[in-house]
Amino acid sequence: MGVPKFFRWMSERYPAISQLIAENRIPEFDNLYLDMNGIIHNCTHSDSDSPNHRMTEDKQFIAIFNYIEHLFGKIQPKKLFFMAIDGVAPRAKMNQQRARRFRTALDAEKAREKALQEGVEMPKEAAFDSNCITPGTEFMAKLTKQLKYFINKKISEDVDWQGVEIVLSGHEVPGEGEHKIMEYIRLAKAQPDYDANIRHCLYGLDADLIMLGLLSHDPHFSLLREEVTFGRSSKKKSKELEHQKFYLMHLCIVREYLELEFQELKDATTLGFPYDLERVIDDFILMAFFVGNDFLPNLPNLHINEGALALMFKVYKSVLPKAGGYINERGVINLERLSLLLEDLSDVEYRFFESESADESWFKGKQMGRVDVMEKEKGGKASKQGPMSMTSSQKNLFKQVKKYVNNRSDDSDALKPSLDLPSSLNARDRKFVQDLADDLHLQWKSVTNDNGDRHLRLDFPDKLEGDEDSEDVEDEEASIALLRVLKRYNTAKVVDVTAEEVQEQMDKKYEDKFWGWKNKYYTTKYDWGLANEDEMRKLTENYVQGLQWVLYYYYQGVISWSWFYGYHYSPMISDIKKGLKADLNFKLGQPFRPYQQLMGVLPDRSKAIVPTPYHDLMINPNSPIIDFYPRDFELDMNGKKMEWEAVVKIPFIDESRLLPAMKTKDHLLSQDEKDRNEFGVSVKFVYSPDVTFTYPSSLVGIFPDISYCHCVENVFDLPTMEGLDYHVGLMRGVKLGECALAGFPSLKTLPHAGTLGFHGVNVFMQDSRNESMIVTMVEGESRAKVESAKALLGRRIHVGYPYLSEAKVVRVSDELFHYTPPSNGIGPPVAVPHGPQEIDMWHRKAERIESVYSKRLGMIIGEVQSLLHVETLKGLKKTDDGATLKEYAQIEGIETDYASQMVVKEVANEDPRFLEQAALPVEEEFPLGARAFFLGEFNYGRPLEVVGHTSNKADVWVSTVAAKVPEFGRQIVTEANRHSPYTPSYAVARMLGLNPLVLSKITSSFQVVLDDNRVNLGLNLKFEARKLKVLGYSRRGENGWEFSEKAIQLIRKYMLRFPDFIAGIQRNSQGNVYEATDFYSPTEAKDKIKEIQAWLKSVEFKGFEKVPLDAEQLDSEVVAKIEQAANEAFRLDPPGKGVNKKINGAPRNALLKPSDAEQRLSHQRFSLGDRIVYVQDSGRVPIATRGTVVGKTRTSRTTLLDVVFDVTFMSGTSLEDRCSPFRGSTVPIHSVLNLTDRQLIAGSRAGASNRSKTQIPLTITGYGSPMGPNGQGQLLPAQAPEPLRGSFRGAVSGQTNEARGGSPRGRGGLGYKSQNSQNLPLRPQQPPKTNGFRGRGGHPDGLPSRARGGTSRGTRQGYTKIDPRDGDGIVPNNPSFQPRSYNNAPPPANLGTRGRGRGRGGPSRGIVPRGRGIPRGKAAAVVIPQQ
Repeated sequence: MGVPKFFRWMSERYPAISQLIAENRIPEFDNLYLDMNGIIHNCTHSDSDSPNHRMTEDKQFIAIFNYIEHLFGKIQPKKLFFMAIDGVAPRAKMNQQRARRFRTALDAEKAREKALQEGVEMPKEAAFDSNCITPGTEFMAKLTKQLKYFINKKISEDVDWQGVEIVLSGHEVPGEGEHKIMEYIRLAKAQPDYDANIRHCLYGLDADLIMLGLLSHDPHFSLLREEVTFGRSSKKKSKELEHQKFYLMHLCIVREYLELEFQELKDATTLGFPYDLERVIDDFILMAFFVGNDFLPNLPNLHINEGALALMFKVYKSVLPKAGGYINERGVINLERLSLLLEDLSDVEYRFFESESADESWFKGKQMGRVDVMEKEKGGKASKQGPMSMTSSQKNLFKQVKKYVNNRSDDSDALKPSLDLPSSLNARDRKFVQDLADDLHLQWKSVTNDNGDRHLRLDFPDKLEGDEDSEDVEDEEASIALLRVLKRYNTAKVVDVTAEEVQEQMDKKYEDKFWGWKNKYYTTKYDWGLANEDEMRKLTENYVQGLQWVLYYYYQGVISWSWFYGYHYSPMISDIKKGLKADLNFKLGQPFRPYQQLMGVLPDRSKAIVPTPYHDLMINPNSPIIDFYPRDFELDMNGKKMEWEAVVKIPFIDESRLLPAMKTKDHLLSQDEKDRNEFGVSVKFVYSPDVTFTYPSSLVGIFPDISYCHCVENVFDLPTMEGLDYHVGLMRGVKLGECALAGFPSLKTLPHAGTLGFHGVNVFMQDSRNESMIVTMVEGESRAKVESAKALLGRRIHVGYPYLSEAKVVRVSDELFHYTPPSNGIGPPVAVPHGPQEIDMWHRKAERIESVYSKRLGMIIGEVQSLLHVETLKGLKKTDDGATLKEYAQIEGIETDYASQMVVKEVANEDPRFLEQAALPVEEEFPLGARAFFLGEFNYGRPLEVVGHTSNKADVWVSTVAAKVPEFGRQIVTEANRHSPYTPSYAVARMLGLNPLVLSKITSSFQVVLDDNRVNLGLNLKFEARKLKVLGYSRRGENGWEFSEKAIQLIRKYMLRFPDFIAGIQRNSQGNVYEATDFYSPTEAKDKIKEIQAWLKSVEFKGFEKVPLDAEQLDSEVVAKIEQAANEAFRLDPPGKGVNKKINGAPRNALLKPSDAEQRLSHQRFSLGDRIVYVQDSGRVPIATRGTVVGKTRTSRTTLLDVVFDVTFMSGTSLEDRCSPFRGSTVPIHSVLNLTDRQLIAGSRAGASNRSKTQIPLTITGYGSPMGPNGQGQLLPAQAPEPLRGSFRGAVSGQTNEARGGSPRGRGGLGYKSQNSQNLPLRPQQPPKTNGFRGRGGHPDGLPSRARGGTSRGTRQGYTKIDPRDGDGIVPNNPSFQPRSYNNAPPPANLGTRGRGRGRGGPSRGIVPRGRGIPRGKAAAVVIPQQ
């Protein structure tokens, strides 16, 4: 089955079935199942890998571990974690496996040969052959060993893994991975104690997982998969798993869409039997098999991307009412009903047949024949070259006309009689006479006789004046032409048939042609045609057997290990009925042994992964099975468009020949090889605190021994079926629709209706051209009214339909007003009118909400009359006394405005993860022996153990530091920023003498047309559209792009190397399209452009580290320095070297329990260089490991930190090659405690004082000293305000933000200082008394006012500003200095320059122009208090 096509078709037809995990909270799951083969392939190789790519086995294993760990952490199953690797497959699957592996090996060989031809140097190590991901290979045996080690390590060290049953079904257990998973679900569902509402999550990439999930008939079933993109991807996929997007496809909502798809069948008068959605879903699964699966080829002319499924649904709806029942009867096909479906479905063949025959002459004749068989070109007259036909009556008319012509008189003066024809001629005969007269050059006209009847009259033409009256008046040429016409009519066939007979003849011809068209298919694809009834019967019966085998496989498991479909192609739809009498009694048989499968599916190009004794059978020309391993083979596209869809035409394996041939070599196998050829069992892993032992390393020298292993391994036994039957359908007590468990979406939480339509939904960044199920909300008008919305103020609601999440309404708005609760909580809401701009913004927001629902989700929500503005449920927070409360907030990146008609007031099942709880007694929350982290003033962040309790407080042993370690992180970052200051782009342009537009062009992707092709001649330092910057080179500030000294030097090199090229851009800085000849003469343009390309390749831009604009990240050079400092810190303070110190009476809030990390640490602030400690007892990083923050990235719900840890650990990464291997990891902020900026200090007055202090900004060379609020200067010290309490918006409106580098930015003031600027002299004066606040027009306490476009005037507020023109020769502290008046000074020359500061741009009363005129950072006036 074409996996991407099926997934895309489903997603566009049913647009709301997939949920992006990053944007929404996901449901809680009981069971997580991993179809492991997709993970193994993704982590060991890539389709885009170059032939010289190499990856060591240990890195492959670690990548697999990390992927498993990441998926487990995302879903966090509560009961079962089941990992299934493909074992030996049924013989029916081996056809596809064989074709894929032959194709893979051939493609790899071609890629290698091409690389060698191009001179690519190949490594000495052999390339990884992905065909080794097959049961029985040495690689798979190693992988099983490594996975067992990994599971033992996780269960022993990760609390989240300890309460879950872990199952590994490896390659040694027969069966495909997904089907081993479904076997477990199927058997578990048959047990009497099965929970009808168990929540399943299945990870995998195959489309058949959708079918497997649906046939479980468990509605709480979701599929987990990576983000799927189509077309050209806009950005490089991150290697860090935390930055990858994952989707959940919820089968509960797929079921509801299918209910809408077949809603016509629910009408009581439509079906003659009870409607059952579960049976319709079973039939849907059967129909999906027709478009292809892993065991049968797709039916001819049925392609997903050409609307095959939509066509089948339409046919099914018309067939089912007359079928008398459902086709798929719980996994058994009703062949009689299937024949009805196939009969109607076969009409599609006629459509393709007619499409292919449209240009053929017989088909055009058939089309004309349907109108009038005798009407060819001109009413029965043949073309001049073609044959003639006429009826008997027309033949008689011809004879009359012929006699009339032959009896003409040669006497030119004689009276020429007319030929009057009967008035009873029908229209066809009249037309025949008219055409005949034209051919004989006779005149004809319609005349009326005495009785008033009209008839045709023929006459000879009059003799033209001037003709000579001679014996040869009629020349020879005219006579020949006349004879030719008469001869053609004389020889015409006489055909006397009725229209019905003509149609019958044409239908017969049509069927003959259709038979020939089908016969051509068979003779082309096979070596025989339709006439070979015996072969046709074998083919069609084999196909019908296949349909039933697949259904058995899906519903009951393997019904036969040995059966397989023995053809590369399927029969025509209209011929399948010939096989409906097939024998459907299957014999179970035995699965192949692993080596038998290897020899059955691998090509000789992959013989290296087959045991050596068998090599001879694959390559020796005298081998009895050498024909099984062709070197060259045909690839048939068979109507497909993508190469990977081609049919690989290789011979099928003959078991009766393969096994005897292998048997002659079995005795040559080593003992290890014999062991790999045996079957194994699934293993269950359980945590046992009473068991402690050392688990040896599975990869000595790379993985450590597990010193304290608490994992017990046992055989995992599947549930038994003794005395039980499989249950197909819904379980009793299941919760559906609006009653579904928390987190599972449903369309039924709001009233709606569904219809199919061409709506152009946009699911994959482009409009769909297919039909979609459009959901129209009903009864929404009353919910949309503002009065209904105002009633929800202050209430908890659920937003984001159909993926509901909890929120609290804080404001309501309509077009004219917004409404807030009254301040005292009593009375009606307070209405505040909108201004014109707010009205416009409100309309745009309402239109955007309506558009997103329509285009992305295919939902018509109606007019938006009112909006609800909410705070989203962020999670639970832990109070100092130990209670957990819900926390609502406006989360950056999460939507806060919702259409009133689209919210749900109440849900049937609240999410148990977010229930508020009262505080537990400290003895219960922190029992004896509990491990936590200390949050006291001293030993902050150190591990502790509870040893007693006193007066609702805890007595603890704290592990103290062995030696004081310097705060090296921020020092290194400060030093790096000092040596790598960033300069605004306009300042760079001025410095380099470039037009700012030119600088913008050459620092991004700059396209130049050369020989009708576009070449990129830009430095690629910034990516505006993709929202990326380059670490160490560029960043985007509030006022535009900024560049580092490294970037400036690179630009300067470019300018010096190719001055003519830069000058050419300068000449036309406004241009959009540039030709190579715009810069160079036609004779040298091509060579010069290629020279530029070569130079660009030689510089280091290919190694640029591209990161999102909002990311703060250190480059690899700075990270390396941090690693070195961390190594020294670890030497000074290694784990276990410190002295344990007992602290009595520690308050509850001084203890941080690992399980409370998310509730207590989500509000921390972090800066690059901060030291942290990992405090969670789950996840990829070992608990209590210390590290340094080297990157920050904001997601929709949290902030992710890139951390380089002090030590290596097994799940560590290189942070995309920015740090040493195994030392990096990307973690959410709530998993670590900030040790540098201590924000949770508890238990002392000093701690309370420390918590109230604001963070001192870093002062970095190149930015100047901090300029204070609004550019007014560093004011006198004042007591810091209390820490901000409230929302993000409160911070924006009430807190002074700091500029990058620590300098607060002002409005129209200066946020940085250029590296080349100088401080101007200042006259100190007596400082005024102040409380640290500023005013707009002067403050009562004497602080400087903020002039509305620049700085303040003179000495009015106790500060004196010095004229910059007097900078040279100034005597500091000159007592005779007098400030100069600026009343008559001319305006600055750059007053008209449009800058980016705020303000109105006019001149102020001070020395600088108002906001928009001043370039920021050049010749800054620095202000200090007077003495």
